[in-house]
Amino acid sequence: MPRKTFFKKIKYYAISTLIILVITEVVLSLLNIYPNDYYTNTPNASNKYPENPSKIDGISGFYEIAYDALGSRSVSEYSKATHKILAIGGSTTICSVLTQEKTWTALLDKKLGDSYWVGNFARSGNSSNHHIFQFQHILDKPELKDTEIVLMLVGVNDCRGYLISQDKYMHMSDLDVKKSAFSHMPNSELPFFKKLTLFKLAKQARQRILFYTQPRRPLDYLETYESEIEPITELPDLTDGLNHYEHNLEKIIKEAQKRNISIIFITQPTLWQKDLSDKYKTLLASRAHYNKTPLYTGEALDKIMTTFNKRLMTVCNTYNIPVIDLQLPKNQTIFYDDMHFNESGAEVVAEKVYSFLKRNNHVSTDE
Repeated sequence: MPRKTFFKKIKYYAISTLIILVITEVVLSLLNIYPNDYYTNTPNASNKYPENPSKIDGISGFYEIAYDALGSRSVSEYSKATHKILAIGGSTTICSVLTQEKTWTALLDKKLGDSYWVGNFARSGNSSNHHIFQFQHILDKPELKDTEIVLMLVGVNDCRGYLISQDKYMHMSDLDVKKSAFSHMPNSELPFFKKLTLFKLAKQARQRILFYTQPRRPLDYLETYESEIEPITELPDLTDGLNHYEHNLEKIIKEAQKRNISIIFITQPTLWQKDLSDKYKTLLASRAHYNKTPLYTGEALDKIMTTFNKRLMTVCNTYNIPVIDLQLPKNQTIFYDDMHFNESGAEVVAEKVYSFLKRNNHVSTDE
């Protein structure tokens, strides 16, 4: 084939492909496949499994994870509720390995009765960096203008984020923080190519491929444990991280005050402690290896979590903000790994939060 003819064909195919992509993008954009607003999770999305996919001890039966029209993992309808409560946090709030009805927010919803709606807007891995933006944009939704209470179980991703990368924890750009805080954002916030529906479809396909090909946490990736990993016993200077955390908490409190919303913080309990069993030492090592993060001893992690929890309580006392100090047994009746609640643990958390709300007259279920 003559060289000139070859390049002519290449040019023809390139132009044809470009035209097809442009037409496809135009058609897809008209279909509004993806929401053009802030959502922590994809609205009206759901996944159902015959059993928990990770086969974790303390978790059994039918498994479902679903989100309503607001992107909230809830079990009742916000449109029918007289009182609205939001929960914002990380993985210990979203409870992504617990089926819909067994998360602590769902159990709290049931305890409060039909006049209440508890919307779970948490997102795994999120810290107070993300919660600031979530507080701003979620509570600006017209459907949530009458929200009365926001519950925030916070701290563990702040202390872990600081240990993993001090610079990233304290200096990430607003755009990068938002991209982690929300599954969907307004197109006006995104670079040109990330606004494209074709790009979003490709990203979604990649995420699904990773979901089905990567090991399931927390049990399956124990196989990646490497015994030669030596745990770190000494913590870095926590001053900058604690001050950053405090500054973020103050921002969130001001957002709540601006909206006349009652905010209630919850300290983060964990299984971290000095004398961890071999099983949980292995778990910590495996988590560090799998996530490519520093490995600290259970004693060091317990110290930093306690320090961050104390700073949270100090801030709450300064601003006269209610705080639930969630002191829980450090054993397998509560946790299925080193920090996440199993079914019985979620029941204990729901009861403690419910009792606090009732005891301090934040809610009334006598209507």
